[in-house]
Amino acid sequence: MERKEFEVRLSSRSDRMLLAHTEFLARVSPSAARKLLTEFRILRRRLAENPHMFPYADDLDVPSIPPETYKKCVFFGRYKALFLIVGDCVHIDAIIDCRQENRELY
Repeated sequence: MERKEFEVRLSSRSDRMLLAHTEFLARVSPSAARKLLTEFRILRRRLAENPHMFPYADDLDVPSIPPETYKKCVFFGRYKALFLIVGDCVHIDAIIDCRQENRELY
């Protein structure tokens, strides 16, 4: 039986967020920035293989977003990707540094 792969897409906002996190890390530690990108590539592969393995983002506390809408995955120890599964496509909508308050998401 052949396993179905999901297509993984980044929103323009999540792309900007990943770039900002990478640029910040690169100023402090280029090797940490490279590791962040490597772990993000691994995350994309895991999402393509089975996005359903990740839990719902029950910690958003945003009244306009119904519960069990977004799923989340923590990577590189402190970054969280928020994504939706629509058919055979995974839409990454945000990449958040969990150490910061993220008003851009709301």
